[in-house]
Amino acid sequence: MRWRPVASIERRCGVGRLETTTAGRALKAKVDVARAVGKDVRSVMDELLKDAVARLSSRKGNIHEAVHDARKNLKAFRSYLRLLRSLIGEDYRALNVQARDAARTLSGARDSVALHDAIDQVEAYFAHRRKRPNIAVLRKAADAERRQAASDAVIRAASRDVAKLLGPCRETVRAWTLPDDADPYVDGLTTTYKTARRRLQLGLDTRLPVDLHEARKRVIHWRYQMDLFSSLWPRVLKATVRELQDLREDLGQHNDLVLLESRIRAAEGGFEGLETPEPFLDSITVLRARRVHRACYRRALLFCDPPSLVSDHLTTWWTAARTRRDAP
Repeated sequence: MRWRPVASIERRCGVGRLETTTAGRALKAKVDVARAVGKDVRSVMDELLKDAVARLSSRKGNIHEAVHDARKNLKAFRSYLRLLRSLIGEDYRALNVQARDAARTLSGARDSVALHDAIDQVEAYFAHRRKRPNIAVLRKAADAERRQAASDAVIRAASRDVAKLLGPCRETVRAWTLPDDADPYVDGLTTTYKTARRRLQLGLDTRLPVDLHEARKRVIHWRYQMDLFSSLWPRVLKATVRELQDLREDLGQHNDLVLLESRIRAAEGGFEGLETPEPFLDSITVLRARRVHRACYRRALLFCDPPSLVSDHLTTWWTAARTRRDAP
């Protein structure tokens, strides 16, 4: 299944238009619960690392696009690690730290990208209004921050270093012997759902940026895990994954707006001396409220069931899906 994010991921950071329809090629792979589940899960995780290493090691193509896709692979990989936490023992902590540190190393230019994405939202907000502030001054301020980011050559060198660190992780993953029975996977999925549900409720109640940011991370884990096991009920779960992706984008756009607001209020770097920031700050307040409102709507749809009911549903779907294997 190919999904296309609702929000534009056009990058105005001097790297051209960067568009991705999947978290690397590896995420096209799914687990077929009617077959060897453990082998499939291990294979998907190995492919995620293999694909990330290949992208980061390549000397050709757009390095920003390669890093973008590799980071998505690492997010998916960490989501699956959480699913397997009870099965892989000490490997969980070691691999999670390595994948986390690798993703952080590759995130140096992320703030510049996020600022431009937030400015896109502000620009769209004022598009049909008579009085429009000069958006160009925000672009100029964000560009000043971009110029402080690492050069392509430095990013390529860092990417190759990360690729070398990820290589040994593949050896660890390929040594696993994972079970095929449903119970440990259903338990892991239920735990992920429970945590995402609780964190999202907290974030939407407090509306604090730190709580909403944490909620987004948990939603991402649930989104990737649902995608991995979409063969349980393909038509229903593929639609669920699309809605989870929309929720992820809502929370991500909110996070970008928070970053832009903090830069404007701090009046540092390129944002120092910004005249009449009030219209920009007012628009950000409205836009943040809109993103939270949409997230509340999607939460009501996607996280309405208690974890115990979700566990029961997963078990039932798993049993039903496996009947395909026994069909004459």
